[in-house]
Amino acid sequence: MTRRVENAIILTGADAALLYQAANLRSLRVASRGKSDKLYALLTDITHAAFTYANSVDGRSGGKRAELDESGSTEIVTVEQIARRAGITPRAIRNHIGLGLLKATKASRTWVITPEAAEQYIAGRSTA
Repeated sequence: MTRRVENAIILTGADAALLYQAANLRSLRVASRGKSDKLYALLTDITHAAFTYANSVDGRSGGKRAELDESGSTEIVTVEQIARRAGITPRAIRNHIGLGLLKATKASRTWVITPEAAEQYIAGRSTA
């Protein structure tokens, strides 16, 4: 059941999965990459919620376990997601990519970061 809160909406995993399929969010998310960071982050969050639900006991679907990006990797992490976790700005993350402190590849106008590279970067920052 979807909940409405003042100026916000809370989606359950089941609702996110339904929205993901009905609205073809994969193609919309890919199309928004590099054009609108806010829209891309929102669609990525809905996608994660949908796949988490699909892989849960209640949402067991027998379908694919995770969305594949264009490189065939199972998941990507955005610059904005890492910035939030690290407590710094997205610009600082892009600077760290340029300095080689965070391993990433550029696909069109978007940085593609693997979850492993993100974890290594976050762990390195917390020990420094």
